[in-house]
Amino acid sequence: MRAAMAIFLGCLMGLPPTPQTGEIRGQVVDGMGAAIANAGIRVLDAKTRATIARAQSGAEGRFEVRGLTPASYVLAVAAKGFTEKLVDTQTAANSTVQLDVLDCDAPGVNCDIISTGPYSDPHPVVVHRNLTVNRDNTVDLDNGKLAPAGSAAADFRLIVQDSGLFLTPLNGAAIARASRKDDGCAAPREKLPPVRVDGLGAGSAICVRTRTRHCGRIFVTKEIEPGAQQIELYVVTRK
Repeated sequence: MRAAMAIFLGCLMGLPPTPQTGEIRGQVVDGMGAAIANAGIRVLDAKTRATIARAQSGAEGRFEVRGLTPASYVLAVAAKGFTEKLVDTQTAANSTVQLDVLDCDAPGVNCDIISTGPYSDPHPVVVHRNLTVNRDNTVDLDNGKLAPAGSAAADFRLIVQDSGLFLTPLNGAAIARASRKDDGCAAPREKLPPVRVDGLGAGSAICVRTRTRHCGRIFVTKEIEPGAQQIELYVVTRK
């Protein structure tokens, strides 16, 4: 009531309306429900994916972002050793964001294998490397390199679509944001929608079922700004 009266009086006096502000708060936890401190919080514009505000979780994993125009946003939440997670939200929301541990194939992550005898990896790594991908480039994930335009060896292409930046699958490959279900890798050769990448930060993971049905992982290594001309990735492909 007071806010509405202030706007009304401001209009009568010829003054600009007093801007209304909102806030987003919540807590970042791991898969066991334990608090994650020092997690990076980015508030993204829901349409453009531009970063509107940044924050960091405290000792109990809690965070608060104030001074936002009431609207819908996307939260990008990341922490060292965990996969970045995107969450659709609105001002006045109080959310618990659960992060998953980074995949063993992620850069800088080492997973020890305990075995009582000789161990043979049923899905050995065939490719692992850093890769710079420009707009309209196509990528051969089985060989971890760029492929000529129109190549039958390409698994995905970086395109601009609806003012966003997307990875779109090619030649029967399937692509999806990585999750516990690993939908992108487990899926058979079926058409899945392109994955939007602008707004993603370091630690984001994407899963690909290549055209040859190998399992590929794509890890974002540098924050991708809206309108970016190229993206920095770390790719891993297993048989």
